[in-house]
Amino acid sequence: MNKTTENPLELPASGQRGTVDHERRHQIITAAEEHFRLYGYRKTSVADLGKAIGVSSTYIYRFFSSKQAIGEAVCSMVLTELDDELRAIVDRSGSPTHRFRSFARTAFERSLEIFLDGTRMHELVVVAMEEDWCPASGHEGALTEMIRLLVEAGRITGEFERKTPIDEVVSGITVALRPFVYPPSLQYRSREWLEARLPAVCSLILRSLAP
Repeated sequence: MNKTTENPLELPASGQRGTVDHERRHQIITAAEEHFRLYGYRKTSVADLGKAIGVSSTYIYRFFSSKQAIGEAVCSMVLTELDDELRAIVDRSGSPTHRFRSFARTAFERSLEIFLDGTRMHELVVVAMEEDWCPASGHEGALTEMIRLLVEAGRITGEFERKTPIDEVVSGITVALRPFVYPPSLQYRSREWLEARLPAVCSLILRSLAP
């Protein structure tokens, strides 16, 4: 995972056991990521993962309490990499307006690459969000916090207005961007439809933020 030095992110995952940097644990996660991409989360069993790396299901449970715990570990890895990339944009110097457009565009493009890349990884993240797994809720919280930081930066530079309560502003922006960055929503529109509308939505948001 690529992490920013100043603001490293680590999304939570429940049901983890044993030593975090154990070689077998990494093997399990690698096998799980491959199986989830090829066959989907629902059709993959703990026994399938054990067979893939040559260990028993009982041995896997030394590191994870359940299949969901394995799914959370993979989900955390995938979403943390995305959040780290977005945080690097937020942490840049320069105009908050330009950073906001870059943030929205990157969040959209990377979400498409990760969740709609022709594999079954989308299923894992949808399950995680529907069932409110720790990494999914952590990812949504991270996106909200990054939007807040951009708004605050714009208020400091004078690019954005300061009268509207910031919680209201952040909530509105989060909802407006949801069709472009929220995995369950991405499946309902074509890439072309979303690409054509994202610039207009960003411009509308930025006009609403103008002083």
